[in-house]
Amino acid sequence: MALVAPALARAHRVLPRAAGYVHTAMFVNTRGLGSAPNDLCPLGAERVAVAGVPRVAAVYRWGGGDPTVLALHGWGTESTTMTPVADAAVAAGATVISFDAPGHGASPGSQATITEYARAVREVLQHFSSIHTVVAHSLAAIAAVGAVAESCASNVRSMLLLAPACSLARVLDRWVADRGLPAGVGQLIERELARRDGIAVSHWDIRTLALPAAVDVTIIHDPGDRSVPLADSHLIAAAVPAHIQHVAAGTGHHAIVGSDEMRTALAATLHCEPSRTGRYRDVGE
Repeated sequence: MALVAPALARAHRVLPRAAGYVHTAMFVNTRGLGSAPNDLCPLGAERVAVAGVPRVAAVYRWGGGDPTVLALHGWGTESTTMTPVADAAVAAGATVISFDAPGHGASPGSQATITEYARAVREVLQHFSSIHTVVAHSLAAIAAVGAVAESCASNVRSMLLLAPACSLARVLDRWVADRGLPAGVGQLIERELARRDGIAVSHWDIRTLALPAAVDVTIIHDPGDRSVPLADSHLIAAAVPAHIQHVAAGTGHHAIVGSDEMRTALAATLHCEPSRTGRYRDVGE
């Protein structure tokens, strides 16, 4: 499929349907070339049987008792990458739940959409009503905010977003630009995603997903992040009252999940009641 993509990109006006289908398949791909589902249980976790979560093979728990923290991995990774978050939360006395998103880790398939991820998050939140804190990395931030906004039964009162993407449209624009594709290809991908999910790409924007005002949001982002620019966090914080913290340059997009700043912010979130003041605080500059 990748071999015919360049030709279809050049001929996207002549063969729009084929170009849209092929490039959408590339955009929603969740696994690298030759990779296969990994059924290994994350270190220190145990499997928990949960039925009714679409395209999710397993849910994992760290700690004992009812889960209070949900840890959500980024795109193209899996729940094992959230082990540092789980370890930090357990050390603070919490119990953590995580799962492999559709098409990731042990979950079946090699493609997924943000819509599918958000639906899975919503189902997990409904199953574990004791969850009050969500930690989400990268694109998972969009799925997490969408799920919390749509879940009437959710008891989530705090969110810690690690290098969050602001919107699916911005992610798609960067993906198209990074590959030197014509802008028209991005429009074709938008149409194909809307056809598959029944939801427009523009819907998936943290600024407009109507996150309840009672939810306290903290953002951690490396100014030197080359995958998701810091500008995304500033756009989120301007629309959704949030505390935003800059991590020292060099942490990077993925290593931020295991950073000392993440541990400090998570410990503070778990030990303090959310302020619910709607203040925007920019620290660490």
